[in-house]
Amino acid sequence: MRLRKLAAGAALIGMSVQVAAQPACLTTAEAETLVQAMLPSLIDNASEQCASYLPANSAIVARGDALSQRYTPAADMARDEAAGLALRVLDNGEDSPGLDAESGGELIIGLFEMGIGVALAEMLNAESCPTADRVFTALEPLPSRNFAGLLTLLIEIGSADDEEEGESPGPFAICQTATG
Repeated sequence: MRLRKLAAGAALIGMSVQVAAQPACLTTAEAETLVQAMLPSLIDNASEQCASYLPANSAIVARGDALSQRYTPAADMARDEAAGLALRVLDNGEDSPGLDAESGGELIIGLFEMGIGVALAEMLNAESCPTADRVFTALEPLPSRNFAGLLTLLIEIGSADDEEEGESPGPFAICQTATG
């Protein structure tokens, strides 16, 4: 079963490359739901990546696991809706047999989480981990929905900067006309 999911995942990665030129547009609320569903994984990845660069008592390293566990129930509740959103992000208008929110959504969210891990490995280093720790420290007291909302805002700001510089805005765009 796991091998079949990995094979399907490899096929979906190919699909995601095809849609990267025109990312799906999500409302702010939809993007926050997708981020909230992946928040524990995001925190775990950032904590693991920065452990090499920060002291053991830094917030993201010392308390990342506890926050990830605290946010897991809310992430689990958001996963069903996020699964449908993840499928929409990767939908390139072609038939994707056998992929629906129940059977393929969780797999696609897993792929997003793996992609986050790869992206964080490239982004988080000795120079950027202290900033990540400061962001983590500022957001740590917040409920998961607020944490996800602020991360979504940072994604939106970063995507706008990327577009101005002619770079791809990422796997999805926040709809400019939507108020969330």
